[in-house]
Amino acid sequence: MKLIALLLSLISTSVYAGTLHLDKAATGKVRQAADIRYANHDEKQTYRLKIEKQWMHGSCSSSGTGNLHALLLDMNFDGHADLWITGYTDSQGRIRCSDVWLWDAPAQQYRFNQPLSAIPNLNINMAEQRIEGGIPNCGCAAQCFYEDSYAWRDNTLIAVARRAQDCERYREYRLNDKNHLIIVKDEIIDSGNPGQQAIENRKIFDWQRHAQTMRKPWE
Repeated sequence: MKLIALLLSLISTSVYAGTLHLDKAATGKVRQAADIRYANHDEKQTYRLKIEKQWMHGSCSSSGTGNLHALLLDMNFDGHADLWITGYTDSQGRIRCSDVWLWDAPAQQYRFNQPLSAIPNLNINMAEQRIEGGIPNCGCAAQCFYEDSYAWRDNTLIAVARRAQDCERYREYRLNDKNHLIIVKDEIIDSGNPGQQAIENRKIFDWQRHAQTMRKPWE
């Protein structure tokens, strides 16, 4: 039994063979380099992050032919480089998950940030210091979508705007003086109205150009 347990332990630790060491940031000052181990299980890619002397399992994983990407970037605009790991969760490259580890300056370590990590297809607008995300195609013959915009307020991430369309209606939301999203437009879908189509925001940060790719063995 002890021999079997030892073999299982060796197998579980040797699975994480690929290693990334990030020490250069796209934006923000690097206070601690990030050590990342990643593994490939069939067509799924996962990772672990070393915080102090402990390896923490990440939740974001890529599937299909896609890879995980990792980069250091100031995600909360406090001057410190945070860690952003992202990858496509489907083989068609439509949906991206993200794990965001913000740098905790007093503790001198990275801490997982759930609000940022929960945003699908997360993107960052550095010029306007705004976070964006959403689903470009959620059904209805590609007529269904939603786009959200976020901003930091007193170290809290809040939604400041939304465009959403289902199979029947198109709606826009904006922030009121109480920091609540309220409907400012509600229309029946008109396929000839360009304002009711999902648009690609070209002001977002080009994360793929700066990220290090965790390559799969066959690539």
